[in-house]
Amino acid sequence: MSGPKTRSSATRFAKTATSRRSTTTSSGETVSPKIGKTGQRTEKLRTTVDLSPADHRRLRRIADRLADDLDLVEVPRRAVWLALLAEVDADEGLYEKVLGRIKADREET
Repeated sequence: MSGPKTRSSATRFAKTATSRRSTTTSSGETVSPKIGKTGQRTEKLRTTVDLSPADHRRLRRIADRLADDLDLVEVPRRAVWLALLAEVDADEGLYEKVLGRIKADREET
């Protein structure tokens, strides 16, 4: 078993919060703390997307078509999402198309 913690979570949280709060100097000037660089995340993150049955079928059709074109048994849907993210990130024109579609979808609702 591990030994008792020397500092409680509440103490650590309070110290962290204090380091992030702005302070007021005697002359009334507000001074914000310098923002440091946080650690880089190295573990994968899980994202869940809720799809309608029609959208799920469309995703499956795209993955199946890619598998046929690549002469593979299957292309994982994750690979489709990752390829789409890379393309949107690299192609400004595609990004603008996606932006327009999202704007249009938001106006419909």
